[in-house]
Amino acid sequence: MGKVRYKQKFLRDSEKSRVVGILLHGDASFSGQGVVHETMELSNLDGYSVGGMVHIVINNQIGFTTDPRTGRSSIHPTNVAKAVGAPVFHVNGDDVMGVVRACRLAGEFRQTFKRDAVVNIVCYRKHGHNELDDPRITHPLTYDLISKQPSTLEKYLEDLKRKNLVTDQQVEAQKQEYLSICEAETHEALEYQPSARELLNTSWQIDAVMENLNLLRPFNQTGVERSILQKVGRAVSTLPEDFAPHAKVKEVHENRRKAIESGNGIDFGFAEALAFGTLMLPYTGGDTVDGKRGNEEGLVRRPLEKNSFLAPMVDHPTVHVRLSGQDVERGTFNQRHSCVIDQKTASRYIPLNNISYTGEEQGEFDVQNSSLSEEAVLGFEYGYSLENDNALVVWEAQFGDFANNAQAMIDNFIASGEDKWLCQSGLVLLLPHGYEGQGPEHSSARVERYLALVNDDPDTILQAMSVDEDNLREMFTRLDTDKDGTLTFSELTAIVGSERMEHMVELQGLRSVEGKIDLRDYVKAMTQWLARNEEAKYNMSVCNVTTPANYFHVLRRQIHRPYAKPLAVMSPKYLLHHSAAVSEIKYFEVGRAFDRVISDYSPNNNLWESFKSLKPVKKQMVRKVLICSGKIFYTLHHARRAKRTRDIVIVRGEQIAPFPRGEYLRVLGDYPNAQIVWVQEEPKNMGAWSYMEPRLRNSLQVLMRSQDRKYGDKVLYAGRAPSATTATGSFVVHQEEARKILEDAFE
Repeated sequence: MGKVRYKQKFLRDSEKSRVVGILLHGDASFSGQGVVHETMELSNLDGYSVGGMVHIVINNQIGFTTDPRTGRSSIHPTNVAKAVGAPVFHVNGDDVMGVVRACRLAGEFRQTFKRDAVVNIVCYRKHGHNELDDPRITHPLTYDLISKQPSTLEKYLEDLKRKNLVTDQQVEAQKQEYLSICEAETHEALEYQPSARELLNTSWQIDAVMENLNLLRPFNQTGVERSILQKVGRAVSTLPEDFAPHAKVKEVHENRRKAIESGNGIDFGFAEALAFGTLMLPYTGGDTVDGKRGNEEGLVRRPLEKNSFLAPMVDHPTVHVRLSGQDVERGTFNQRHSCVIDQKTASRYIPLNNISYTGEEQGEFDVQNSSLSEEAVLGFEYGYSLENDNALVVWEAQFGDFANNAQAMIDNFIASGEDKWLCQSGLVLLLPHGYEGQGPEHSSARVERYLALVNDDPDTILQAMSVDEDNLREMFTRLDTDKDGTLTFSELTAIVGSERMEHMVELQGLRSVEGKIDLRDYVKAMTQWLARNEEAKYNMSVCNVTTPANYFHVLRRQIHRPYAKPLAVMSPKYLLHHSAAVSEIKYFEVGRAFDRVISDYSPNNNLWESFKSLKPVKKQMVRKVLICSGKIFYTLHHARRAKRTRDIVIVRGEQIAPFPRGEYLRVLGDYPNAQIVWVQEEPKNMGAWSYMEPRLRNSLQVLMRSQDRKYGDKVLYAGRAPSATTATGSFVVHQEEARKILEDAFE
């Protein structure tokens, strides 16, 4: 359904008559699988309707070995369609022309009334469930009858002959012609090797898996000029003069207006709106704004020591943004207010669809409160996301805990679709996560499940780092034909090619500094390039961001990196309204990017001034490094301030998977005398501990090759004890557990 919806949008099929979806079902699954009912309940909702689907049920009156008497309570498997008033056309599968007429009726009904229609083809399964299955074991009498039945083809030919419509000679000739085609195609199939292009089912995905993957989807910065940020910020914080919003909503918009004008206090809800809005505006890369970008000068480059480089933005069109899920218009936690309701007239106003009030082009923001369904709605959005990589498609769970109702969709399609079918998707899952004492059904998005789905091998940390650097040094020596210890850009371009060279942004960052590149700079720049492109081989990303600016960048990264991957965000709840969880506008600007890891000393540490006021000890004297992810960072930071602790550093893992090995090696390498402690809110058998521990340990082993480490490769744990449930139902117990975590972390 999602694919059909986007095709209708792309083709401007407002009447929903040019694109029609057809779904094939089995009888047992149609009546037994809840996702069928959930999907049909979307059929007449404005945000999900496709003008009706045609459902064809192959009713072979058995489900593997289960017959209808024990497989459903209704007479027909199609009775579920009665819930949405869809007509059901029952037809005998042996009546070929009857099946044709029933399908035509269903199609005509759908085209006329733009509603779902169902065809129930009542037939039988000739053989077992598969080649090795003998159906007589469970249904001996039934299969005695089936074995005596003439085939559908035989019955159809008998009818045609009785009506003098065909002769035996014509039938035999057509049979032989068909068999000849099958034989020829079978022979060709044995020799044929399909290309990736033929396996893909949408045009943009062809480019995504071609050899020059990083050239065909422009790699853009995620930072945006202040002037554009202010334009979007003012638009989304302004309501029409004659509009009467709720007092609390009015206050939210007034605070956002103050934040965009002052450049301070941008919260998560506002950062999200800025991310969406800036994507929805077109951009011409040749323009220069505030002297900060252009094709020839003003290349923005982060310091070489940080091993991270950026290049000018390139042209990109407007981006369509779709946000869907339960209560997403307001936001479960009263944080978004993307659709504002007039308190006098109940009229609706969507600020993000009114950014370009001067009439210039902008993308469409489509925000839809969904039905109380996870699996069907998430499946819809997954299909929608497959149709165009220039659309940011976001699904938000009401609470991250509830996404378990869509686990089949996550496991079978989102996490594995690219590996199984080369179907790339940039779908974003927002999964509210955090322990605030709300109990076992409102605390955990089950991050461990998503981490278990990522094809990220912890042992590559031990193997790849030295190998990468050795290969880069060897390549540098080969390229350095004059043996002067440097490379010129002309030498690199001659080998790499001008088109590829333009997209190797790390080397472009060096161009603005000096005309030649030495071995040290080359290795650092190319290591970063490898790291950036390395994530293309992983199937998805899992993040738990702690600052509004980083949330802004990770959303924009979904569009502005050279490949599409699903993103699961353990999105905040408490932090949405926490006074410390805000960002300054400078962290959204050109030159800033998504930080996979944030330490106390990181340039993008939003609590730098607070940390600095502790007068921390020198890095060599740091006693502990607390590594965590998400909301617990603020708990740890506030506890550290209260204790006036100066010899403990806190590191935030903003991207949990794929594991950002380079960032952790740089950060942990600064503290050779510190104990490394992983801190989490979740029980030990849940959360990110099982994923992080081997990767942190292997990172420490890599560091031990070049430095002495007081505590070796040991990683300690601070968090809740193993548990069968995600969280306690007692708030008193919750508080005691939280106190114990801090005690273990700071002891």
